[in-house]
Formats: sequence, C-alpha cells, structure tokens
Amino acid sequence: MRYALTSSEQGLILVDRYGQKPPLRIDYTSKSFNQRRRHLTPKHEQLIKAVNQKPGATVLDMTAGLGFDAFILASYGHQVVMIERSKVVYLLVKDALKRAALVEELIPTVSRMQLLLGDSTQQAWQEQKFDVAVIDPMFDAKKKSALPVGSMQMLQAFLGSGAELQPFFDAARARGIPRTLIKRPRVAQYQLAGGQRPVYQLMGRSHRWDVFFNQVS
Repeated sequence: MRYALTSSEQGLILVDRYGQKPPLRIDYTSKSFNQRRRHLTPKHEQLIKAVNQKPGATVLDMTAGLGFDAFILASYGHQVVMIERSKVVYLLVKDALKRAALVEELIPTVSRMQLLLGDSTQQAWQEQKFDVAVIDPMFDAKKKSALPVGSMQMLQAFLGSGAELQPFFDAARARGIPRTLIKRPRVAQYQLAGGQRPVYQLMGRSHRWDVFFNQVS
C-alpha cells in the first residue's frame, strides 16, 4: 500500500510511502487556525453566515472530512454531529479532537462535537433532529485552505475524486432538515435532480456556499 496511517510524537499521521507528498496530520491547535477561531462572526465566517442561526443550533456535517468547518461551527457555539465514511480520515479526526481536548480553552468546543464513522446517505440517524445540514464534497486544493496545498493534494490522492452531491442532498431532504448548505468551488456549475437551485449563494475568494431550504410540513 502506498499510504499508511502511523503514530508520531505529534499524533496520528497519514504518510506517503513513496515520499512524494508531505505527511498529513490534523491540528486544531495551530496558531493560524486559532487566529481564525478568535474572529468568529457572521461577517468574518461565511459558513456561520450561511447557517444563519444563533449559537446552539444543531448541525449535521454529512461529509466531515478533516473537521475544520465543524470545529468552526462548534467554536461559535453550535452542536455538531460529524459523519465520515473513510475510516482513516475518521481516525485522524478522532486523534486531532483528542489532542485538542487537552487544551483547556478548546474543551467547550470539543464537547459540542460528536464524530461518527459511517455513510450519511445510507443511515437514518433517526434519534436526533437537526437545524442545518452541511455538505462539502472535496474539490481540488486551492491556495486558500486550512492545510498546505501539498497535504490537501495528498488527501485527495488518498480518497479519490470528490463525492457525488445528489445522494447527500437527497438524504438531507428526506431527513426533513430545514436548511442544507453545499460548499462548491466559486465558479463550479452543476445541476441537482429536478432542477433544484439554491435560494441564495455566499461567494468567497475560492469557494461559495449554496443555501437550500427544505419545506418542512
């Protein structure tokens, strides 16, 4: 196998045995990420603006990935359930959360996060109601990222191409979640089944958030 999950003094890392890409480690305690967390307002964070809820909302992160978006939401005060279907990524995030919980300042944030291993398009998750669903199918790494571009490229090489949007969107609708957010490259074009279009979009430098409403009876 080209990629291997291994332990290091800094925590779990994903390494490229061919040596072509840098090791991947998730760190929620880095200086740059902490600076971002300390400016959490709807004005500074498009994701918070897209969620459009006061602190305390329940959010289902259907494609948890490396967990940075979920950590931002939990830092703001939301309760976040993260579902990740790659066991390797799940273990990397689990280890990063464990390390973050050792930092006193971050304990309240970590306590608002629940990480689950599974496929959010296939499991009902019937025991909990959510205010918002977040879908972030991975797309090509850009300069603006929570990780160095080389690390993001390694993750993409390990996981393959981004997930198909439709199954996640359909699952969120079937679940009756009132608001669904989809993260896309800024200029990406796509069509959901039935011609579904976002109610509005929040545009950033490299990506956008498409906001959909689900009419709940």
